[in-house]
Amino acid sequence: MIRSLAALALVLASALPASAQQAAPAPDELLALNFYMQQQDTKSVDAELRRLQLKYPEWTPPQDLSRIGVTVPSTEIDTFYRHVAEGRFEQARETLAKARQDYPDWKPPAEMTDLLEIAEGQALLDAALEEGNLPNALQIAGNVPGLLRCDRINNAWRIAEAQQAAGNEADALGTYRAVLTACINADDLVATLEKADEVAAEADLRSLVAQVMSRFPSEEKRYSELLQRLLAGRGSATPAAASETTETTRPVRRSTTASRSTNSPAPEDRTPAVQAAAPEPSPAKRTPVQQPAAKSLDTLVSAGDWVGCMQRSAGASTAAVVYQRGWCAYNLERPMEAISAFRAALSGRLDPTQRRDAAYGMALAYLKMKMPEEAARISAGTNFTRTQRVDIERQILDQRGVLAYQNRQYRQAIQYFDALEQVAGGIRRDLDILRAYAHLNSGNRGRARNEFLRLNKEMSTRESREGLAASSD
Repeated sequence: MIRSLAALALVLASALPASAQQAAPAPDELLALNFYMQQQDTKSVDAELRRLQLKYPEWTPPQDLSRIGVTVPSTEIDTFYRHVAEGRFEQARETLAKARQDYPDWKPPAEMTDLLEIAEGQALLDAALEEGNLPNALQIAGNVPGLLRCDRINNAWRIAEAQQAAGNEADALGTYRAVLTACINADDLVATLEKADEVAAEADLRSLVAQVMSRFPSEEKRYSELLQRLLAGRGSATPAAASETTETTRPVRRSTTASRSTNSPAPEDRTPAVQAAAPEPSPAKRTPVQQPAAKSLDTLVSAGDWVGCMQRSAGASTAAVVYQRGWCAYNLERPMEAISAFRAALSGRLDPTQRRDAAYGMALAYLKMKMPEEAARISAGTNFTRTQRVDIERQILDQRGVLAYQNRQYRQAIQYFDALEQVAGGIRRDLDILRAYAHLNSGNRGRARNEFLRLNKEMSTRESREGLAASSD
């Protein structure tokens, strides 16, 4: 009896319809249907569908038969990335879930799920930092490790700044130290050391620099010079260097020199120059002719009469007068004359502050001439004040970024613009738009759209709308 029941069960099992074993046709069984669809043979399509439905009664063919045999989503993926770029994370998650349901053989790549996790975490981190909720920010950063990667170094910097603002300078120093331990980009490391300078004791600062130098011994000279500059900024360098860091009246407020994305110059932001205090000429140098000229020059400079200043200082040989002539030429948009005057003044007798400011003027004049590499060379060899250094480095990065973009070096342009934003604490809108286009031109369409969405939310303009359209094609 038992044997007969077992045999009956075996017979019944073999007699069961295929649908009991397989609910839907395998991809290779859909080849004929796909062929008939391509040939637009509607009669054969209908006949094949009837055959498949008889064989697989639980299977329901899709309304759009063109999707027969398609095992990987396409429009759903585009929708997912659009939702992420727009910050609609729940909708992105729903789109992903539906795509997995509609295409059971498809598994989303890790980069998609990682992107969603990091983008959502970034939004939460931004909100926590804007609210000043440091504990929440730290918890979010800990839960989403991708937020603290070196390619998102700005997050670590912002956390350190929040720790400093909360009075936790030791924690901020620890965050900076972690960055210096993990990251490798030289410009990022320099910027991190400059930020750490605000919370580090001198011994800690020396330790941080030594840590970086031990990792990159070939860059020892660069970091040694950086350390000397930072120490000079806190009055710990040689007496001469320390005296140079005490800024008196600034001789000039520079005009903005960076090109806009249209290659037209940015509006100038210039205020009248104020002559830096010049040392009294020595008795051996004082003559009845030179002294009135210098006094009259003071009056002309105070009045902002740059033309009169150039006329009065023509043929001057006193270093202090030639130095001031350089600033007058600079304000008259005559950068080549300014460079010549500053160089001549530096060969004469100037006090330390004037020597520093003459180098500053030369760097600014080179930037007016769109020569950022020359300005960078001067900057590397001068102990500028912190304000002057930020001013110069900001313009250098600005011009390098625009030049890289014009030369179609889009990834390099992005690096320069990112560094500019970090150094200056912000970035001009025209350069921000240029950076978004650099992302688009370098093939990162999703990032570009995200940037254009942000810009359009901040202020909708023709440029931001055109960028949105270009990144959505």
